[in-house]
Amino acid sequence: MIESPEIKNVILQLYEKEASGGVLGFAKRFYSRQEGLLFIGTDPNEWLEDYESVISLYKAATNAGLKIQTSDLKAYSEVTVGWAADRVKVKLPNGSEVLVRHTFILHKENDEWKFVHTHISVAVPN
Repeated sequence: MIESPEIKNVILQLYEKEASGGVLGFAKRFYSRQEGLLFIGTDPNEWLEDYESVISLYKAATNAGLKIQTSDLKAYSEVTVGWAADRVKVKLPNGSEVLVRHTFILHKENDEWKFVHTHISVAVPN
């Protein structure tokens, strides 16, 4: 395994686009269209297994104004597979904050990293 500045940059771009309201265009470009794509969100109904479903989720999202503060972003790759994990603080437009955990798996397709798996969770104490 080697650290991957490329993948780290893709994740940081995602956070920036979520904050600025430009996440739909980002998602269209950086999510894989190949079979096997999986997006697991925090809502029980957010278990999406294809590109069109993921894009529909982003179309419906109203994330503009979120402030995302990364605290522990780690990103690695090996040939055409990469992965990342992060703990972030999401500040909502109403001022409240949520601690969120992200994991990502990416695949290199035509010299560009594409998300093939995204998992977002909110930590709950035992």
